[in-house]
Amino acid sequence: MNKRPAFTLIELLVAVAILGLVVAAAMFSLDRVRSNARNLKRLDDIKQIQTALQAYFIDEHEYPPTISFGSEFVGSSSATVYMKLLPHNPTPRTDGACPGNDYSYETYQGGRSYKIEFCLSEPTGNLSAGIKCATPQGILNQECFVCGESTINYGGQEYDTAQIGTQCLLAENLNVGTAICDVGTTCATEPDDNFDYNDIEKYCYQNSSSQCDTWGALYTWPEQMGLPNKCKDGTYTVNYDDYYHHTYTHSSDPDCNFTTPVQGICPTGWHLMYYIHGQDGDYYYNDWKVLSNYLAVEGQGGSGTSVGGKIKHASPTYWAATNNCGTSVCNSSGFSALGTGFRGYSGNYSYQTVAAYYFTVLPWYGSSWVLSIWNSSADVGGGSYWGERNNAWPVRCVKDIEGIE
Repeated sequence: MNKRPAFTLIELLVAVAILGLVVAAAMFSLDRVRSNARNLKRLDDIKQIQTALQAYFIDEHEYPPTISFGSEFVGSSSATVYMKLLPHNPTPRTDGACPGNDYSYETYQGGRSYKIEFCLSEPTGNLSAGIKCATPQGILNQECFVCGESTINYGGQEYDTAQIGTQCLLAENLNVGTAICDVGTTCATEPDDNFDYNDIEKYCYQNSSSQCDTWGALYTWPEQMGLPNKCKDGTYTVNYDDYYHHTYTHSSDPDCNFTTPVQGICPTGWHLMYYIHGQDGDYYYNDWKVLSNYLAVEGQGGSGTSVGGKIKHASPTYWAATNNCGTSVCNSSGFSALGTGFRGYSGNYSYQTVAAYYFTVLPWYGSSWVLSIWNSSADVGGGSYWGERNNAWPVRCVKDIEGIE
């Protein structure tokens, strides 16, 4: 008889170990596939619910005070069925770092806004793992943020927010960066040409840090824009790429080119409020015009009756005694504009409590277009006067429009 060698005990143990690793790898791969499927299902659920809620809002002019997951979603004043079945969060809900919760829904601002909180166990699409929030503005890659009720932390400071129509705005002037003038001194220092988000350069009114704490900081146009300081000079040509994006090309220096919307020194997910001026200005997206249209004011860029009154802070601390809010209630919008004044390019500070000026991203010939609010007027004006790009003005930011990059 031919004798064939048998497996030794060690060989058997090695074979069993290898088999175990193969099975474990297969199970791990299967778990990942299932986890990915659950996360895709969660994301699809939320998008379908958002679509149904928006249809409901169009018909009812408000969002429903409550919805019941696992039930039919029907109109409050009609028999319209918006979803046959509002989905539950798929199981297992205790998934990765996610708690074992169903989707949650709440309304805010008298039914004019909502939030849906849900969780992804691993990165899905452009979203990271963790708790996420769906709002009328889109799906946020963070826990629920409700504009007008939530604050944002940026640069170690909390900022109030304001929901004004379809726009979410910072309700405070930015105060981020390091002052480049010493307290109590006259300073001719300009920001440098090496823009760095970790070293943003600001001015404080009269070179006093306490002024920045109260009124917000002042920034030159290039610094606001996140551009080298050399971009304070020269002219631009513009190409209207589409409804939302516009490319500005500098006359001599490509380092100064930019495309709107511009994040500039705003937080991630926010951008500088901008204004489009010109022959086709009515067609293109314009943050300031959207704001003014919502406030029912005629004219581009917010010029018109009482818009200044609607956005000016009501406290006499921030405006001279002759503050004029016209036919509106001061600060009825919640924008809370302060009479910040400005720093001139020669180092002088002027017009605190008398006026507020905001750069609008638009480079106007060798200057920049500025919107102005005065204590004595209920209007908002616009012009390139005093708009030299190395003057320093306050900054406001508006939240990006979801789905547009």
